[in-house]
Amino acid sequence: MPQVDIEVNGRLYRMLCEDGQEARLRELAAYVDERLRRLTGGGRSGSETQMMLMTCLVLADELQDVLSGKGIAPAIDEAAVAGALDHVAKRIEEVAARLERA
Repeated sequence: MPQVDIEVNGRLYRMLCEDGQEARLRELAAYVDERLRRLTGGGRSGSETQMMLMTCLVLADELQDVLSGKGIAPAIDEAAVAGALDHVAKRIEEVAARLERA
């Protein structure tokens, strides 16, 4: 089982993970670190334990919103959707024309 060194809030932690998950663990640690810095303004706002707990609670709250359907919907590229629908409509017209000729 690989060991990965990650840094959160300026502190190094050695973690174990499944084979092939090293990059994902580093990515998640960077995300948590960035969220912690945004929540605390990059400074100390209580003990390290309190800051980590606050970050975990905010992330858990966001996760619960997503799981309950109240989360932010993913951005939709309306132009891409319209283009795809146009393409499908043209294909349907082509198939209908071929069927009429047959």
